[in-house]
Amino acid sequence: MNTDNLYQIVELRPFIPAIIELQNRIAGIEKYCEPLGFELSESYETEEQLFHDLFRQKAFAFQVSNEREECWDILTETFSQFAARSVDLTFAAKGNSPERLQAISRWLILLCDWNQTGIVNTTKH
Repeated sequence: MNTDNLYQIVELRPFIPAIIELQNRIAGIEKYCEPLGFELSESYETEEQLFHDLFRQKAFAFQVSNEREECWDILTETFSQFAARSVDLTFAAKGNSPERLQAISRWLILLCDWNQTGIVNTTKH
């Protein structure tokens, strides 16, 4: 999806910084596990549709660990940073606890620019 399309719908503009940050956090994961790459539809009409797709990124449902038994946390670092310090990566479907889902939801909302300032909020959580 091209974020330029989102500028045309006023209620979707606040999500652009979240999309950019999420793309950055997930970038590179598809080289190891293709189905976990960042995906969005080509267009959206409501913020509910867009938030749903952001929140349902496949990478959120997987635990990625390395040979030192460290686990990647998308809320605190990019996948590329984690992969750079890892030799062997393991991908396990794990789902999320309600607390983890709430943390992901809160993080995505914090990344949005609700004031339409154009400044990207990259709160690391």
